[in-house]
Amino acid sequence: MGALRMALEIRFLGPWQVLAADEPVQLAGHRRIGVLARLALNAGQVVHAERILADIWGDSSAATAAKQLHIVVSKLRHALGPHSTEEIIQTAPGGYRLALEPDRVDALLFLRLARRARAAQAQGGSAAADALFRAALRLWRGEALAGLTAPWARIEATRLEEEHLTVLEDHADLRLAAGDHHAVAADLAGHVRAHPLRERPAAQLMLALYRAGRPSEALAVYQDTRRVMVAELGLEPGAGLRRLHQAVLVKDPVLDLASPARQVTVSEPYILAELPADTHAFTARAAEVDRLCAALGPAGGPTHGPPITVIDGPGGIGKSALAVHVAHAVAARFTDGVSYVNLHGSTPGLDPLTPAQALRHLLHSLGLDGAAVPADPGEAAARYRSLTATRSLLVILDNARDVHQIRPLIPSGAGCRVLVTSRDPLATLDNARRLHLGALDAADAAALLSRLAGPDRVRAEPEAAERIVQLCGGFPLALRIVGARLAARPDRTLADLAGRLADATRRLDLLEYADLAIRASIAVSHHHLREEPAGRDAAHL
Repeated sequence: MGALRMALEIRFLGPWQVLAADEPVQLAGHRRIGVLARLALNAGQVVHAERILADIWGDSSAATAAKQLHIVVSKLRHALGPHSTEEIIQTAPGGYRLALEPDRVDALLFLRLARRARAAQAQGGSAAADALFRAALRLWRGEALAGLTAPWARIEATRLEEEHLTVLEDHADLRLAAGDHHAVAADLAGHVRAHPLRERPAAQLMLALYRAGRPSEALAVYQDTRRVMVAELGLEPGAGLRRLHQAVLVKDPVLDLASPARQVTVSEPYILAELPADTHAFTARAAEVDRLCAALGPAGGPTHGPPITVIDGPGGIGKSALAVHVAHAVAARFTDGVSYVNLHGSTPGLDPLTPAQALRHLLHSLGLDGAAVPADPGEAAARYRSLTATRSLLVILDNARDVHQIRPLIPSGAGCRVLVTSRDPLATLDNARRLHLGALDAADAAALLSRLAGPDRVRAEPEAAERIVQLCGGFPLALRIVGARLAARPDRTLADLAGRLADATRRLDLLEYADLAIRASIAVSHHHLREEPAGRDAAHL
């Protein structure tokens, strides 16, 4: 496959780091780091030169500073250029733009995950919100913008630190509602000591301790908070904290969980990872892989063309293998991971999934339990659209029967992408680009046979190998079956198998091994033809 841009990342939620493919990139000079930080906080957007000069150079001469800025940008391009396939700092009218996906900057990713967590919580998705909060908080490694002392950097650091504390406390509320009070009490103790004037975490810690059967400790938290506030601010705690104190004193039932039997269990953070394993023998298709990788990214950024891509072609041509291979290559672009559904549109012996069945699978993957999945297909589709509205998700709809089956399964979020495989080109599907997959050429088919049967055997009988490739017609499924037969019988010559394949009356019998069969693949299409009035003559023929 073609080379993808190396994964350049910028981190400043802790000690400053620039990483390329997880290896540190060395940058020297506080102005270079300052300029890159200023651009990174607005990744993908133009930052005016005047803004950069004012923040980084301060009171320096405008003419001299402008020249120095040009030099600094040139040095940054030189340092970062080897780690990107395009110019990483672009000159734009009036300023500069860092050509990096916002999710590659940890502070911007943190803010986006926090927004999505709150949206999921507001929609009742407690498990999804919990996972998003945890993912956001894991990004912090220390003090924001550590080492940058300029006034602008301290302002940005204060803003990020405040959001960090708020996210931590929002997550604590979610966990308290789920009955996780023992762990919350342990986690919040240090937070309250570090921020004794914040009343919200003090109240959360009091509630967690009370529900954990430790009311005297809850009262002690109130007394400690009151003492600090009176000493440092000359103020009594707010009305909310005072009411909570009184409720703990009288053991008010309002402090208990409202419906313990219906508690929502918050899970450990999860990223969807439903892809089947990649095919170790995947061969060729370089142009198709490059085209699909371009169509499926970047997630979370501006939409680059249609968000839906359809791979169509006959049975056994390798559509599913290609889709899974590409999905593994681009999965890291999607912060919520990859959801995979086999729709069984052309699976021998199985009926195609109904849209309702497929929606049930997708909603379960997104964190809804059985009781929360609407029974009505229309309501389920609406719920699916709501849950995907703010996500960065790759959805693989494999083996689709027709457009009717997949229309309700298209997510609504701009950060989502959909990859569909089908024998039908799905020409009436709106907002989609299409890739028709044809047979492998002779060279690629020979390379696949060599990987499956062993290169030594193919080199020993080149003419027989060429004949097998011809008889398989460039279909990967046929080549996989032949390769499996040869691997299972190392004593069999390629010439013997080629001779048997040449008998057209027995070829379909030979192109069947274990759970792989060309005949079954053809039979599914034949069955579908007989179901359609316009296809009955073709089926008879």
